[in-house]
Amino acid sequence: MAYLTSGATLRGDITTAIIEGQSGNSGFIGADVFPIYNSSVKAGQYLRLRLGNAELLNDDASVVAPGASYPRTSRAFDNDNFTCVEYGLEEVVPDALAADVSRFFGLETETAKILLRNIQIGHEVEVAAALFNTGNFTATNSLIAYSEANLTTINFPGDVAAAKQRLLKKGVLPNAVVMSQEVFDRIRRSTLAQNQFFGVISNTGGRLLSEQEIAAVAGVEFCYVGKAAKNSAAKGQSFSGGFVWNNTYVAVANIAGGDFAAGGVGRTIIWSEDASAPFVTESYRDENRRSNILRVRSNRTVKVIDTTAAELITTQWV
Repeated sequence: MAYLTSGATLRGDITTAIIEGQSGNSGFIGADVFPIYNSSVKAGQYLRLRLGNAELLNDDASVVAPGASYPRTSRAFDNDNFTCVEYGLEEVVPDALAADVSRFFGLETETAKILLRNIQIGHEVEVAAALFNTGNFTATNSLIAYSEANLTTINFPGDVAAAKQRLLKKGVLPNAVVMSQEVFDRIRRSTLAQNQFFGVISNTGGRLLSEQEIAAVAGVEFCYVGKAAKNSAAKGQSFSGGFVWNNTYVAVANIAGGDFAAGGVGRTIIWSEDASAPFVTESYRDENRRSNILRVRSNRTVKVIDTTAAELITTQWV
């Protein structure tokens, strides 16, 4: 429930308010990396054709002599499943408080925005944990540790090239790199990445590479940088800001949306029969409290659908 702290005094001569962390709504990449997929069922099962069991990359065709039988092959189909789970958060907006602070801002509107951000942070945490996960994807050490002392030798282009080759051997064409803000800030200042884009002899001075330019250095279409922040302190403790995406890995991946057959590392599966949107905002009246109750909810699961669709670069971050 929203309330005024004991030290807060409302003055009639000041009719505005500051809400900290306002830029936090623009740093999410979870729905880009694991795109939204609407499912009409809460739980489901689907076929999964693996490289080995389904013999997807086998060279089994052979010469057939006149009148001879053609060689035959067989393949096994695996299956996988998902179950959506409801997440949600409510906040009480008392009529008296809403009226009291109305000259500063619309309490219900701002509360709804904050609740939405709270639930989006949870989704971002899930996606980051699924992608930067050696239980799901193979990780290989970077050629050079991504440290401040190694700015002239960090070989991001070489690391990505090696990861792309590993993916190609599995029949995967990567189209994106995913990294944290801190890793991005270091890579964009690294000598070899700048040389890859600008050339060894350039008059660009110390200009930093953009996300689009880092994508060009990596030879992919997209560069997703995790800027989302979260409070890493326990509830009720002093705020301690940190990033959702860690500095341990860079993902080189194929990212796709739509039907599972389109491939990609994963999807955010939304149970569409229960939710008309990935994040639903609702309100209802509680007369006993003379308050409106605001709710934001999401019925979803973050699902890795193809464990061959990404390679992780372990940055050896220092």
